Amino acid sequence: MALSAESGRIVPAPLRLAFMGTPDFAVPALRALHDAGHQITAVYSQPPRPAGRGQQPRPSPVAEAAVALGLPVHTPPSLKDPAEVERLRALHLDAIVVVAYGLMLPKAVLDLPRLGCFNVHGSLLPRWRGAAPIQRAILAGDLETGVTIMNMDAGLDTGPMVLKEATLITEADTAGTLHDRLSEIGASLMARALAGIAAGELTARPQPDEGVTYAAKIDKREARIDWTRSAVDVKRQIHAFSPYPGAWFELNGARVKALAAQAVDLGGAPGTVIAPPLTVACGEGAVAITRLQREGKAAMDAATFARGLPIPLGSVLGCRHSTPKPRYKLLLEYDGSRFVGWQAQANGPSVQSALEAAILSFCGESVRLHAAGRTDAGVHALGMVAHFDLAAPRPLERIEGALNFYLSQQGIAVLGAQEVAGDFHARFSAIRRTYLYRIINRRAPLTLDRDKAWQVPIPLDDEAMHEAAQRLVGKHDFTTFRHAQCQAASPVKTLDHLVVERDGAEIFIHTAARSFLHHQVRSMVGTLKLVGEGKWTADDVTRALEACDRAACGPTAPPDGLYFVAADYES
Repeated sequence: MALSAESGRIVPAPLRLAFMGTPDFAVPALRALHDAGHQITAVYSQPPRPAGRGQQPRPSPVAEAAVALGLPVHTPPSLKDPAEVERLRALHLDAIVVVAYGLMLPKAVLDLPRLGCFNVHGSLLPRWRGAAPIQRAILAGDLETGVTIMNMDAGLDTGPMVLKEATLITEADTAGTLHDRLSEIGASLMARALAGIAAGELTARPQPDEGVTYAAKIDKREARIDWTRSAVDVKRQIHAFSPYPGAWFELNGARVKALAAQAVDLGGAPGTVIAPPLTVACGEGAVAITRLQREGKAAMDAATFARGLPIPLGSVLGCRHSTPKPRYKLLLEYDGSRFVGWQAQANGPSVQSALEAAILSFCGESVRLHAAGRTDAGVHALGMVAHFDLAAPRPLERIEGALNFYLSQQGIAVLGAQEVAGDFHARFSAIRRTYLYRIINRRAPLTLDRDKAWQVPIPLDDEAMHEAAQRLVGKHDFTTFRHAQCQAASPVKTLDHLVVERDGAEIFIHTAARSFLHHQVRSMVGTLKLVGEGKWTADDVTRALEACDRAACGPTAPPDGLYFVAADYES
C-alpha cells in the first residue's frame, strides 16, 4: 500500500499480474491494466494462426498489443504442461487476468496467484455462461446485457462475482457493436475490480442459482437464413451474426451476407422481395435488409447493393423451407407469481422468454414458442400447451429432460414433450380452453396457498354463485367482462360451462370455452363474488351482461387464483 501525496488516502500498490487473452476483445483490458501501472510480468496468448492470402502465421491481436507495449509474450498450446505451471509459479503473481483466452486453466494454475484468477465475461452472469454470450443475448431478444468480473473457479463461468455493469441492447446493435462496447466496459471494470480487491474494498459474491443459461458455441449452420421464421427472429439472427459468421442467403447461386436489418409490418410469401431496395417477406412480417456483403466484396448499404445488382420485386431468395422442420408440443406447469406473464415483455421475466432461453441453452437454436393461452402476470398453469420448431429432430426424452434441467430453479416444469404435425399450432388449433379459479373462503391468512388463491374472509354463498353463473353460459356479447385494452376482434364468445362448487373452505370455479376475452374469467369471478356476498342477485348478473358496458361489471378478481388447466384439440 502507498500514501497519495495529493489526497492523503491509502492507494493500493501496483500488482504483479499475468495477462491471458487472445482476440481484439481482450486488447483494451491489457492496455487499461498497463496504463494503471500494474506490473504485467507476462502476457499469454494462443499460438499464431495462419492468416491472409499467404496463410502465414500471424500473432493474435493481444500478442501484437503486448509487443507494442514492451511486454513478454508466451504462446503455449496448453497450460497443462507442468513446465508451464512452474514458469507461472516463478513469477510470484498477485493475480492472473483472463479475457477471452480460449484455453482452459487447470486447477494448478487457478491456485497459483495470491488473490486469484479474474475473468472478464461478456454477460450479466449467471445468464449466458459459455462461449458466445454476445450472440446468444441478441438471438434471445434480451433487452440488456453487460460485463461481469468473476473470480474464476474450475467450473464453466461459475465463479463468484466481483463487479457487474449493464448496458442496453438497442434495436440497432449487432454482435460487432456490442462486442466493442462490452470490451471497453470490461477494461475499465477490471481495472476498478483489481484496485478494489487490492485495497480490501471488494469481495466476490456467489452467483445466484436462479437465472442460469448457457451460451452454446456458434455453429456456422445456424447462420443460413430461414425466411419462414418470423421477421423478429430473422432480424435477431442477422444482428447476432454480424459481422461474423454473417447470416446469409443465396442469390443467383451465390452466398450473400445480411449484416443489418429492420423488422417491418409487411407480408408476402416467405423469401419474396416485396419492396425496394431489399425488403423480404418472412413467415410473420418482413425484414428490410439495410446492409449486405457479397462474397469477396466489401460490405455496403442496400441501396448501393441494389444499384450494382438489381433484385426485381417478386424475386424469391434462397430459403431453407424446402425441408419441413420437426415441430414439438410441450405440456407445461408453472408458477405465474414469478413472471410478468406468458409473453416476452420489457418489464420483467416471462414464461416464454425462460423457455426459449432454456431451448437455446440445450440445443443452440433460437426459437419462437407459441402457447395455447397468453396468461397475465400472476396467472398459473397446470396444463399449458406450447409448440416450437427445431432445425433437426431431437429425442423426446432429451427435450423434456434438458428443459427441466435448465428450468429447475425458475418455477416451470415440462410435464411432457410430443412431436406433432407441421400444421399443429398450440394457439390456433385449440378448440377449447379450460380454466380454474380458486377462492379460499376463510378469515385466517394464507400460508401454503399464498399467491396461489384469492382469500375472501367474508362468508360466500357458493350455491347462489353457481345459480348466477348459469346466466353467463352460452353465446353472448361479453363486452361487460372484457378488459378495456382487449384486442379481440369480437366480444361475442360462447361459454361452454361455468361451475361453482365448494370443498370445505375452498371454492372452485371451473369454466371452459373455445377462447376468452382478456380478463374475462377474472371479471366473471369478481362479479360472482358480489352474488356470494349477497350484494347482487342472479338478475343483477343478467342485467350487467346485457348492458355491454365495462362499467356495469363487478370488480376484477386478482390473478393469484387463476389457473390455465388444459387446451383441447381435434384428435
